[in-house]
Amino acid sequence: MRDDDIDDTVIRRPRAQLSGDRVGDALDDTVIRAAPTVPGWPDADADDDTVIRPPVIAPRPTDDGLDDTVVRVPTRPDDGASASVGAEPRLQAVPPAPQTRVPSIRIGERVLRLDRPVIVGRRPTLPRILRGATPELVTVPSVTGQVSSSHLLVHAEGEATVVDDLRSTNGTVVRPAGAAPFRMPSGASNVVLTGTVVEIGDGNVIEVLSPYHRVAPTAGDLPPLPTWPSDPPAGTPRTPRERS
Repeated sequence: MRDDDIDDTVIRRPRAQLSGDRVGDALDDTVIRAAPTVPGWPDADADDDTVIRPPVIAPRPTDDGLDDTVVRVPTRPDDGASASVGAEPRLQAVPPAPQTRVPSIRIGERVLRLDRPVIVGRRPTLPRILRGATPELVTVPSVTGQVSSSHLLVHAEGEATVVDDLRSTNGTVVRPAGAAPFRMPSGASNVVLTGTVVEIGDGNVIEVLSPYHRVAPTAGDLPPLPTWPSDPPAGTPRTPRERS
């Protein structure tokens, strides 16, 4: 008898009497055996079992990227690639403005920088039509009237100096440095170099200075000098006993 025979169910056919032979009497019996347990098949007792499974890592939600720290490779300003989305905008380097050098002129004791045109004459006036910056009017004395009301226009073209005769009555004489002087025709225009002297009459001359010449402020632009304390009284100071 095997262990698995304990759970079998035996159905016997009714007999009048048993013969006493167990083997012979059991030939006509019907035996119902329990279904054997097959490995891999679900067992009925598994309903009450406790199953321990390994932890399953759930996928991270897509919005976790909001708290992430993203380290990006800095790009050079000359790269043609577009800026990354979400990256902080960077300020573009602003190149310094180039320093423009313009020549200067000396009229008597005044030194004028040609950052705007200059009209020289006995009673200079502005032209009816202005183009560009407003010219500065410089009045010079003319006892005999050789200098016209608006005699000469001096302006800068880059680092060069240009003189324009404003159809003066007596004309303009140009004396270049190291060259022979010549008279400008009425209404003519001429480019002059550094060191050139321009004569307009009655001893009034205009000297062309270098673009690298530093123009000092005039006496009218300087602040007044502080007043000095009064000089001490002359003689030997007396002692307090002598004063009493």
